[in-house]
Amino acid sequence: MWYGFAGKLLRVNLTSGEFKVEELDKNELRKYMGCVGYAARLLYQEMPGGIDPLAPEAKVVLATGAVTGTLCPSGGSYEVCYKSPLTGTWNQARSGGAFGPKLKYAGFDFVVIEGKAEEPVYVYIHDGEVEIKPAKHLWGLNVEETTDALIRELDDPEISVAAIGQAGENGVLYAALINDRGRAAGRGGIGAVFGSKNLKAVVVNGRGGIKVARPKEFAEAVEKAEQWLKNYPFGSIPSLGTVGLVSLNNSLGILPTKNFQTAHFEKADQISGELLNRKYQIKRRACYGCSFACGRYTSVGSGKFATPPMEGPEYETVDMLGPICGVADLEAIIRGNYLCNVYGLDTISTGMSIAFAMECYEKGLLTDRDTEGMPLRWGDGEVMVKLVEKIAHREGIGALLAQGVKRMAEQLGPAAEEAAIHVKGLELPAHEPRSESKVLAVQYAVSPRGGCHMHPNWASTWDFGQLDCGMKEFGIPWPPTGMQDESPQKGVVYRYVALQGEISEILGACIFYSWGTEGSCITPQLYAEIVSALTGWDVTAAELMTAAERSWNLKRCFNAREGFTRKDDKLPGRFAQAIPDGPSAGARVENLDAMLDAYYEAMGWDRQTGLPAPEKLRELGLEFAIN
Repeated sequence: MWYGFAGKLLRVNLTSGEFKVEELDKNELRKYMGCVGYAARLLYQEMPGGIDPLAPEAKVVLATGAVTGTLCPSGGSYEVCYKSPLTGTWNQARSGGAFGPKLKYAGFDFVVIEGKAEEPVYVYIHDGEVEIKPAKHLWGLNVEETTDALIRELDDPEISVAAIGQAGENGVLYAALINDRGRAAGRGGIGAVFGSKNLKAVVVNGRGGIKVARPKEFAEAVEKAEQWLKNYPFGSIPSLGTVGLVSLNNSLGILPTKNFQTAHFEKADQISGELLNRKYQIKRRACYGCSFACGRYTSVGSGKFATPPMEGPEYETVDMLGPICGVADLEAIIRGNYLCNVYGLDTISTGMSIAFAMECYEKGLLTDRDTEGMPLRWGDGEVMVKLVEKIAHREGIGALLAQGVKRMAEQLGPAAEEAAIHVKGLELPAHEPRSESKVLAVQYAVSPRGGCHMHPNWASTWDFGQLDCGMKEFGIPWPPTGMQDESPQKGVVYRYVALQGEISEILGACIFYSWGTEGSCITPQLYAEIVSALTGWDVTAAELMTAAERSWNLKRCFNAREGFTRKDDKLPGRFAQAIPDGPSAGARVENLDAMLDAYYEAMGWDRQTGLPAPEKLRELGLEFAIN
């Protein structure tokens, strides 16, 4: 009997058109707890290093966790795990909505996809049944059109559709997978991977339930979580959505602006969350089982940026299509967000690629000849929107931008390197490591998917947020030091911050719910209570931490096999320069190496290579990853 999980893994080979269902091994699953942890084990053991991410042999894992689809308040997540065509690293892209829960209700915890179909197809998973169906008639449609067509074709308005748009079909290296009309598994190019496989969509629905081992205890643990969350420290997330951070971050000098040339935007009031909610918001939207409802449906009724109702924009999108490009027109940002959603584009990499091009144009590295006469000037909302269109279709200058800033800089020459703001090829998001948190600087440098602020955690919880998230009992240094402190302690802190976040990743939980202290969030200790009652496994918080450490180390091993070592754990050169103006003027990152030394030592990794030591891998039962 399975509790908490469906207990099955589905394998789909698009080349042969065959699929196979496998029963999961409970003991092996418990080692990783599920979701990202188990997906890391699958990809490491089944996909040799050096495989082209866009080759038929490359595998993709759609993964859910123990709490996905349950009454646990954070259980609306699923993750797509794969090798990124943008970076060549491990990548995971999380999304909310209903897709993850419905995949479990259809009878599967994991789906492993490989091969390449001769012609476009979609995979339809419903109530334990699997069909690989032709999608040639869907090729060329955007995500919204594809979703509508599949609802009609399958005659089921309750299906959850995860689809690519034109960006994925055209091989944009940061194309996204969009589910449930606006929820994005965004970063790293999963849309391009789907496109390379001629896979237009995965469609799921199911009426199966999830059995709970100890229902009374589970209900009590969930009720405790709901009571604690009434004291949640970030009240602006439910009330304004993440876009509420625009005004706050700008006032503190941590709002990235003009391709990270500064961290303060004089026109921030024109793109604020307050303005978005007051003038353009239609309604709030929640993922499955979520009490926060941080999503927003917005529209623009008329004018040159008229936009039908669509999910977003979130904080990252507002900054990436706004201040990062110098744009202060909220209607242009809403339009740009809509186009990213329907074409299937990662808004972070899209905005950063446009900002990079604008800075190169300003410096004369791109000319009117390159842009077909279109001036790429800071602050031009119309140009930003046009570039989104061109990127999705790889038209004109859009073909260059579709490659991401690392490859663009390599083509434009050494003079462009300063403007290429990425780590390991992944463009940085809307968080400023010079002034927001030096723990964030460590995260950007070492995150397995590159410049990332959220996987496995928002690194600023400790010093910026002043939150322990239930980690005091595990030894996280306390109290926090100042945000500008660059002592080795910051590297030690990141070990705890990362593993605490990885617990959410392996359980299939939304990370937002874990930010707080005991009594105001779902701590590892409370997750242990929830998972124990759900699965019947009697899980402890210490066991969750060990499973998280196992997952975190295995992703590092995945990257090591691809040739990534300490030499790649670095920040863009711009961050060694002081922020020139605004509330955080003078802030810079000066002592990264010392923080990294402390982090590697705290993790049990070799300080010279930055790789897990063999004894650490043996301790975690990962002998198969020792090279």
